Amino acid sequence: MKPLKEKLLIKDATINKMQFDTEWFFKLDDMAFFLKEDLSEVEFVYLPMLIDGETEIVKCSSFEDIIRGRKEFDQ
Repeated sequence: MKPLKEKLLIKDATINKMQFDTEWFFKLDDMAFFLKEDLSEVEFVYLPMLIDGETEIVKCSSFEDIIRGRKEFDQ
């Protein structure tokens, strides 16, 4: 399992993300591609995100939800 650091994910231009209040949310499909893992068990919310100049409603998860989902799925 690839280790994750939130600060590095925030800087990674290949992962679409947005900040809501003080928490970062990452596009779940981008994270699955980045990690090369199935993240179907990770809790998510639908959020509007600006992608390539257009607003899309996409599945997003917080860093903590991704970590928790990966651990639960791994067991």
